[in-house]
Amino acid sequence: MNWLDITLLSILAFFTSVISGVAGMGGGVTFLAGMTFLVPYQLLIPLHGTTQLISNLSRALFLFKHINKNIFLYFNLGLPFGIFIAVELIKSLTSKTFPMFLLALLISYTLFKPKKLPHLKIPIWSFSLVGFIAGILGILVGATGPFIAVYFLRNDLTKEEIVSTKATVQMAVHLYKIPAFLFLGFNYLEYLHVILLLAASTVFGSNFGVKILKKVDETLFRKIYRLALFAALLRILYLLLYP
Repeated sequence: MNWLDITLLSILAFFTSVISGVAGMGGGVTFLAGMTFLVPYQLLIPLHGTTQLISNLSRALFLFKHINKNIFLYFNLGLPFGIFIAVELIKSLTSKTFPMFLLALLISYTLFKPKKLPHLKIPIWSFSLVGFIAGILGILVGATGPFIAVYFLRNDLTKEEIVSTKATVQMAVHLYKIPAFLFLGFNYLEYLHVILLLAASTVFGSNFGVKILKKVDETLFRKIYRLALFAALLRILYLLLYP
């Protein structure tokens, strides 16, 4: 990777972190999409994971008092098992089409379901299953935000709770991915300079986005959140149609 590519990635990391800071999601999958133009496939998910780890960590710290600790704890009960299974699967999986297709279906249900069908408002303990599936998707697909996001579109969480708690559980996914990819042979030290520059960009972007979030009312926030979900769906469908 040359310095022009790294500079472009840093700018992209800043603006996509602003998106996530305001909407609670959308930045991670947008950043992953942008990376596909500049980063070789074998570097894509490991570098995306470390960058998003810092991005989510910064949002979690900026909104720490709003984190729903029960959701975080239950999510982390299932997460390690999903990571373990994904590490075994990735050795034999030749295509990520199937998990991406399931992700597209889930987002479509959330956005376009008829009014008589229920919201995906699951019991808090069920986030352990969400964590399990997110662990699998985190290794196989990279961006777990669109999957996790559908379970946070609920009326018993404030906008600050949604952004902070979702950032915290995604941070956990990306943290587990580091030892997983070390086990699979990825050399993080070789790309440390890239990781540090991208990390700095995401912190500044998250800080700016969270400041905007505090000025946005609940109704507008939920519209922005759904719009970010829709944008993620379009990108996933594009990747399915034009892999």
